[in-house]
Amino acid sequence: MKPTFALLPDFATSQTLFVAKEIIRPAFATDFHFHDECQLVYIRSGAGTRIIGGSIEHFEAGDLTFVGPRVPHVWYSKPKLEDSENPDVSIALYINPVKIVENLKPFIDTQSVKSFFQQSTRGISIIGSKKEAMTSLLQNMIHQKNVSLLASFIQILDLLLDSEELVWLNGASLLSAYSNDAQGRVAQLMDFIQQNFRTEITLEKAASVTGLQIHSFCRFFKSLTHRTFSDFINEVRVGFACQLLQHSDIPITQVAFESGYSNISYFNRSFRKIHRITPREFRAQMSALP
Repeated sequence: MKPTFALLPDFATSQTLFVAKEIIRPAFATDFHFHDECQLVYIRSGAGTRIIGGSIEHFEAGDLTFVGPRVPHVWYSKPKLEDSENPDVSIALYINPVKIVENLKPFIDTQSVKSFFQQSTRGISIIGSKKEAMTSLLQNMIHQKNVSLLASFIQILDLLLDSEELVWLNGASLLSAYSNDAQGRVAQLMDFIQQNFRTEITLEKAASVTGLQIHSFCRFFKSLTHRTFSDFINEVRVGFACQLLQHSDIPITQVAFESGYSNISYFNRSFRKIHRITPREFRAQMSALP
């Protein structure tokens, strides 16, 4: 499964420079794709795994990332509880980098803007006070029009041009280093994990999904995620367990089973390794929230 090119309807005409929109879905799950436009994405609610180029990381509410032009990407949500009525919500700002540079030329030296869009193919995670400022502007944009909308966009662009509190997700040459076949393997594997993490997933089965031998698969997966396959599976399972602990009152033993663990001791160790507290303590903390 190779990344597919996506033509965004909002940019069907050459007049569109940027579009901000709120996206509400039962779960984040699209094709592994890329497009000519840049994309700033704020996760208002939802959690799962995101792939941006060669970066594979977990995301949750509050995550803010920037995807450069023609960079393959996808967000996969953790499966919801069957009775969950809480959709996944994101706010996305799509930007036509070529048109932005062209239209700013009469007013400013656009070299820094052009350079940023080129570097953004590495993918960016925005953190700290800059994230707070940008998410506030982004949330305002979906209700704004005319000059107010343009002013918010210019403020976001100005914040992006300052490299402070920007975390690059990929090395300078990583995106060109991985072929479409490699990116397709990643997308296929992530889909397989999201569909099957509640059951036993052997290293042999995961390797077969990607069409690689086990030793080649281990090297491939570690180079992309900077973690072992078993550690990654534990993170996915513990993330789902957190949903069960927070949104249900089923016993912790059943939480472990529903999340893919057959051994309660191993579940407790895995949970504590990731969150530094026990599942019981996590549930108590969530229950105490207003």
